[in-house]
Amino acid sequence: MQQQNYQDLTRPDLEEMPINQLRKHWSSVWHLKPHKYISREMLIAALLHKIQEANGHGMNYEQKEKLDILVKAYKRSKSAGSARHLQIKSGTQLIKEWKGKRYTVIVKHSFFEYEGKKYSSLSAIASHITGTRWNGWTFFGVKNPRMKEAT
Repeated sequence: MQQQNYQDLTRPDLEEMPINQLRKHWSSVWHLKPHKYISREMLIAALLHKIQEANGHGMNYEQKEKLDILVKAYKRSKSAGSARHLQIKSGTQLIKEWKGKRYTVIVKHSFFEYEGKKYSSLSAIASHITGTRWNGWTFFGVKNPRMKEAT
C-alpha cells in the first residue's frame, strides 16, 4: 500500500485519521517528535498549516523577514523580563489595596522588590499575597503594555 503524501490530505482525511497516524504525519513534516500531550486539534491545525504552505499559501518573504526580526528581539529580551516590566521606570511603586491591607512593590531594573525580597514576576508576588494564582499585571492594575509608568 502506498503512503499518502501529506500535501494531498484534506481536513476530513485528517479528522478521520487515527491519532497515531496524525502524530506520524506531524513528525514527518515538522521533523520533530510531537509532545505527548499535544491535542488532536493542534496536530490537525499544524498539518493544515503545512499543507497550505506547501501549496504556495504560506508567508511571503517580507512576512518571514519580519517574523525573524521579532523572534530575534524576543530571544534577546526574554531573560530581561516582559516588555511591560522593561517600560516601567526603575523605582516606580506599584500599590495594591487587597482585603483591607496595602501592598507595595518597587520596580527595579531586572526584578520586583516586595518586603525586601526579589521576585522575577508580579504574578509570583500576587500569588504570594493572595495564596492563589494571579496574573500579576492584572492584580496590580498595570494593564497597558506601552505604559511608561504605573499610576
